Amino acid sequence: MRLTHRNAVVAAVIALACLAGTAAVLVIARDRSARLDPADRAGADLAGLEEHTTVRDRYGVVTFEGLGDVHFGESVAALTMSHGLRDDPAACTRTFSDLPDVDPVVAEGKLVLLWVNPPVRTPEGIAVGSPIAAVRTAYAQAQEVTQPGAYPGILVVAKDKAFLFLHDGSTVKKEIAGYADYVRRLYTEGFGAC
Repeated sequence: MRLTHRNAVVAAVIALACLAGTAAVLVIARDRSARLDPADRAGADLAGLEEHTTVRDRYGVVTFEGLGDVHFGESVAALTMSHGLRDDPAACTRTFSDLPDVDPVVAEGKLVLLWVNPPVRTPEGIAVGSPIAAVRTAYAQAQEVTQPGAYPGILVVAKDKAFLFLHDGSTVKKEIAGYADYVRRLYTEGFGAC
């Protein structure tokens, strides 16, 4: 019996050692996580969501060319296949099934404008809600535009494309990107608006 009791004690000691080792590893991991920079900790916490982060980053920045693989001038048929472009009776523009933060405007069978909503931003970090001072700093070559009955705007043109930031004098209220001619038409004539 002593041998059996002795074996039970040894097994209990081994089990306690294993539990203590596991607890020590957990404490070390927790302490390491607490010492990480918040950005690194967020990255460590989201390690299993790399694909989601990549998709979000890919479609989080609008440029003069478009958004991710959505390019100005792309056909309605191509956008329907790649991003589920569809008419939405409740919206004043068409919508993408997988890109909820932008509203596309098409003309002559192609994408000509995107209404841009947060968190989507320009490469310079400008989004709806950004201070106007930040827009003017980011785009020194921008033009101030005004239209009776409309928000004042800041127009940034690069070749045949443009960004238009409509504002209340303090912050960006609306952001539009696309072909410069269509952006100007939108502002002066209401093209693409309800």
